[in-house]
Amino acid sequence: MSFLSIEFGLCFILFFIVYWSLCWSLRLQNALLLVASYALVSSFSLESLYILLGYTELVYLLGLVGARYPGRRFSYLLVVLLVLGFFYLFKYQEFVTSGVQGALASVGVAFSLPVLQVLVPIGLSFYAFHSVSYLVSINRRELPSASPFDLALYLAFFPSLIAGPVNRAIPMLAQIRPHTLRQVLEPQRAMGLIALAVVKLFFCSAWLASQWVDPVFETPGSFTPEQMLLSVYGYSFLIYFNFSGYTNLVTGIALLLGFRLPENFNAPYAAHNLKEFWARWHISLSLFIRDYVYIPLGGNRHGVWRGNLNMLLAMLISGLWHGASLNFVIWGALHGLGLAVYKASTYLLPQPMRWPGAGLAARLLTFHYVAFAWIFFRTASLDEAMDMVAGIADISVSGVFSPTGLCLLACVLYVAVYPQMLALLRPCLAATTRLPWQFHPLPLGVFVSLVIFASQSGVPGFIYASF
Repeated sequence: MSFLSIEFGLCFILFFIVYWSLCWSLRLQNALLLVASYALVSSFSLESLYILLGYTELVYLLGLVGARYPGRRFSYLLVVLLVLGFFYLFKYQEFVTSGVQGALASVGVAFSLPVLQVLVPIGLSFYAFHSVSYLVSINRRELPSASPFDLALYLAFFPSLIAGPVNRAIPMLAQIRPHTLRQVLEPQRAMGLIALAVVKLFFCSAWLASQWVDPVFETPGSFTPEQMLLSVYGYSFLIYFNFSGYTNLVTGIALLLGFRLPENFNAPYAAHNLKEFWARWHISLSLFIRDYVYIPLGGNRHGVWRGNLNMLLAMLISGLWHGASLNFVIWGALHGLGLAVYKASTYLLPQPMRWPGAGLAARLLTFHYVAFAWIFFRTASLDEAMDMVAGIADISVSGVFSPTGLCLLACVLYVAVYPQMLALLRPCLAATTRLPWQFHPLPLGVFVSLVIFASQSGVPGFIYASF
């Protein structure tokens, strides 16, 4: 059941009424949340629910082991084996076996490895990361082991189950078992976030997908170089609108239920370099990769070159997390190399020359590098990605003055004035939150209905739900 479907909207309204009618009992509210979360998972497939239940039981047992033997190497090893085992079984089986078989075939050894045909469970990538935060916190003595009920709700909490954000155990468990009764948090902001999500998902993301992106990426050879470049720009905007829209939606839903989710986006295309981009894009994942991959690998504690190698490895892991494909590995490698080059430049040029327009040039360069990497992220194979790159390389000066070329210039102009647009919009959005919340539901309902009516037909999908 999609969060954007009419069925979910009606179910959530009923759930919201029953949930807050139980405001006198946190235990009953949590029980209702857990039932709703499991019902949402089972609406995708019963197998996904069974896998989540089994995974939760294993995490609970490892939590007991970690609490009894905190900080031991075998405790951390069990965590790694749990996560990698589930990832391999449900996400990377075919990728690994085909790679091994290809390597053996290259040296003349014909060998066929068995591959189990299993369903990829919904939300695995996110509740696996949630479990890492929980188990590592226990091993660091930052957190006692939770009750089976609290742990189950932490892993299955439906607003962040399907596509994040990536929660941390300590703040999330504190909200599951608070010291006071819950209340709706920032209702005006919550409804504003839901309205903004509808605009991003139904209008911006869906329109870009149907008009600029999907037709070109499906058959790039049928389009001009300018149209191919426009589709790359379009996908850069589309994935931001889609994923940040989803984050706005679930953040608003969580606030209405009395929970705060971590920040996940902060104007990423206003970044002046790749390091700043990753401090603004999918923030919860970036921080997770930093704290649980990059730093454990050694971070920058062993010099610049080792630090850059660790950064590259962390980004390669981030790429693989997105999917079992060579394209995702290349996407991660591009970002890892870009980050390494930027870091090296800060050592070689500690005080870069300041000149008018330097900030704008840095932002445009960063955006275009990120957009180039998105080609590998969006295409299904390396051949398709290279076809797109080769096609764009044939762009001509005359093509810039075509109608498509004018759209390209408009995209560049949009990126150029992006920070100024945000500076104008943010006070307007903040002003709406100062109105009494009773004035929001009716205008919100009318606004959302108009946006959905004017947008593309069908319910837009969540790109990151497939990861």
